[in-house]
Amino acid sequence: MPSLPFTLRQLEVFASLCATRSFRRSADALGISQASVSNQMKALEAQLGVALLARRPGQRPSLTAEGTGFLADLLVFKAAGEALAAHRRRADQEHSVRYRVLVGQVLLDEYIRPKLDRFFEAHPQIELNFESHPPAKNQVRDLEDGRYDFALIHHRADRGVDSHMRELALVRGGIYGHRKFAEGRQLPLSAETINSLPFIMPLAASAQEEAILQTLGRFGIRPRHVIGQTQYYDVMAAMMERGVGIASAADALLPPSFRKDVILLHPLENWRLLWYRKDAGGDPRCDAVQAFLISSVLQDSDYRTISVFAEEFA
Repeated sequence: MPSLPFTLRQLEVFASLCATRSFRRSADALGISQASVSNQMKALEAQLGVALLARRPGQRPSLTAEGTGFLADLLVFKAAGEALAAHRRRADQEHSVRYRVLVGQVLLDEYIRPKLDRFFEAHPQIELNFESHPPAKNQVRDLEDGRYDFALIHHRADRGVDSHMRELALVRGGIYGHRKFAEGRQLPLSAETINSLPFIMPLAASAQEEAILQTLGRFGIRPRHVIGQTQYYDVMAAMMERGVGIASAADALLPPSFRKDVILLHPLENWRLLWYRKDAGGDPRCDAVQAFLISSVLQDSDYRTISVFAEEFA
């Protein structure tokens, strides 16, 4: 075997930096100090005799031409390593494995949790640790940092989709509220009518509130009467179902049981259903988790979509 001018730890650090473009985020993801990340990279570049990353003050590190080529070869190296490791996979699978999953609250409560018993019965060696949060920009950053093994989340369609995410479906978004607000009026309601209705918003001065206000502003909507603010989508949905107020939401974020009374009053930006998987493929346990999570949503007739892009699960 030839002597290699790098260590596996150095390759891990380099791969993390390629994904995050941030020494701080890589340090957090790998559980080491930022100085250690920097030292590992300096040692790797010194041992190779080439610069892999271009570092400029105030900018994220970027790959040099040598770095791009090294990354391509690293992916081949990683695939070969996974193929070699697969020879002992049968023994590994006799032991339990735990995955960390980021998922939307309604997706978990309404579509995934009711089917979990059958999944755990079929796969007793797999543990799933779910974390549920409202849609937010920092979710994508958390995925870049490697905090989660899988993610199934909704993301506003007016925001870009990162290369490590897969778009599964498009769902309708808009201003939703109790049908009583539409009585005697023609749908969709005008922006001026919407402005006069009681609004339920995210927490004041939060990133979510700022994002929603920006979206509403593009449609000429500026709520004049905010009657409640919460970071919990189930609370917001319950208030809409009781006719307390209206809110910006996605059709897929509303519990199916509420759709009899909660209707679309004014269309806004649609939402994407996005999928993330840290594992590059090859582990049948990861394949089983992916098939379960995606099919639990897309194959459920209560999950209404405008279009579906993952035909193998549709």
